[in-house]
Amino acid sequence: MVSDHTPSNEALSRRNVLAASAVVGATGLAGCSSEASSDAADCTTTAIEHGDGDILQQAAAMLDDESVFLLISLQEPGDTLPIESILINNSAGDLLHEIPTTDAREYRITIGSTPHHGRLTLLAENGQRDEIDSLEIEYHCTDN
Repeated sequence: MVSDHTPSNEALSRRNVLAASAVVGATGLAGCSSEASSDAADCTTTAIEHGDGDILQQAAAMLDDESVFLLISLQEPGDTLPIESILINNSAGDLLHEIPTTDAREYRITIGSTPHHGRLTLLAENGQRDEIDSLEIEYHCTDN
């Protein structure tokens, strides 16, 4: 199932920018350790496992009004990396979203409404549909 996505170059609210700043520092460690976490604006995101690649830098669940969205950051803009798409699977391995990469470094996709929690696996795939990086996260978002 291909889902609508929005590169994050759109204007974010001040609250989301502040939340993103807090998340960037903590989940950015996901590639360096087996577990990193952050708390931001009623959402907690924990990086459970990071693959061997260095393409997926971080992912964090955040709130925007009453929606929960996932902010995914790549090492570099998508058009400079050997990546064609980012797949988002639930804990059962079901494909929830497929995001074709563009020239953006960050991608934002709505994943539900509050309260919302779960475990997701992000897979970066090349043009031959080979997995070249992965990131597993667990998140929990509550109502304000």
